[in-house]
Amino acid sequence: MINISRSESEYRKLLIDSSSSLKEFSLDRRKYYKKYVLNEKLTEEEDSKAAIVGRVVETLLFEKDKFDDRFYMSSLAKAPTGLMLEFVESLYRNTKAVTNEDGEITVEFEELAKKAHVESGFKIKLEAVLGKFIGSDAEIYYKEIREIRAKGLTVVTTDDVTNAERVVEELKTNEITSGTLNLVNSDRWNVYTQFQIENYEIDGLKLKSMMDWLVVDHKEKTIQVDDLKCVWAVEGFYEQYYLYRRAYIQAYLYKQAAYEFKEREGLEYYTVLNPRFIVCDSINYYQPLIYTLNSDDMDDAYNGFTHNGRHYPGVKQIIEDIKWAKENNIWNISKTNHINNGIVNIKSKI
Repeated sequence: MINISRSESEYRKLLIDSSSSLKEFSLDRRKYYKKYVLNEKLTEEEDSKAAIVGRVVETLLFEKDKFDDRFYMSSLAKAPTGLMLEFVESLYRNTKAVTNEDGEITVEFEELAKKAHVESGFKIKLEAVLGKFIGSDAEIYYKEIREIRAKGLTVVTTDDVTNAERVVEELKTNEITSGTLNLVNSDRWNVYTQFQIENYEIDGLKLKSMMDWLVVDHKEKTIQVDDLKCVWAVEGFYEQYYLYRRAYIQAYLYKQAAYEFKEREGLEYYTVLNPRFIVCDSINYYQPLIYTLNSDDMDDAYNGFTHNGRHYPGVKQIIEDIKWAKENNIWNISKTNHINNGIVNIKSKI
């Protein structure tokens, strides 16, 4: 078997492009340059509630034994919500920015609180916000995330985990998804979770992929890749996730990774099926759905496409632009605009 089985943190440190880096480049090449070329540690991005639940669901479903390597159970049943959560997160970001190598905070708390008050959008006075914050669960949560995130762990509450456990139970018992997610290794099936393929190529660019669920069916002679997504709007997945977060890039790369798996494993007569997205509701209200892709979708993912008047660049163009930027060390303008000497038609697709 070819799975290298690196830890998640080790895998993410590998300086090889992936669907995440291609998406990053297509949305913000400056961020790509800083993160993947200069290897700078950028300002920590806050996970949405759905993203946190999704990560817990994936861990409980595919790698339950690694829960403690990724998460820290808060002493609180629930995290702060609303504007207080915004205040706490802002306070955390500003505190982190002024903490030196010895762990000392170099700015007075009052100054940090003033910034957090503005950034959080509270309309009441700072004194009133601090009155709600000091000595409350919100202050406990602030202290926990300061300590725990520095260790590379995500703080989760009892409610988060309980909710994730309900989602996992739904996925494993719902008639739509149970047939897939209850598969186990047998004479017919080989089931791989969080499966890593490194150093495969698309158009000359080396890539890596870590797939949630890869299943080899020895009876039908097929290879199927499934990716789990935990979202707010299950039935709005296409517009609100597949397009908005450019998950089509991931779909295309995963199929190519599956082809690489097929070749490395010598599965010559097996058919690589189009990837699917198993989409669940982060609050476990809506039933899960399985979104399938056809050959036209895969062609669009590679060549690019237009939807509702908006152009979505394909993997082919993104890779071509990344390779050009790397070869020429030019990151502040696209290949097309550079060739055209910065002259752009107002209606051109960039």
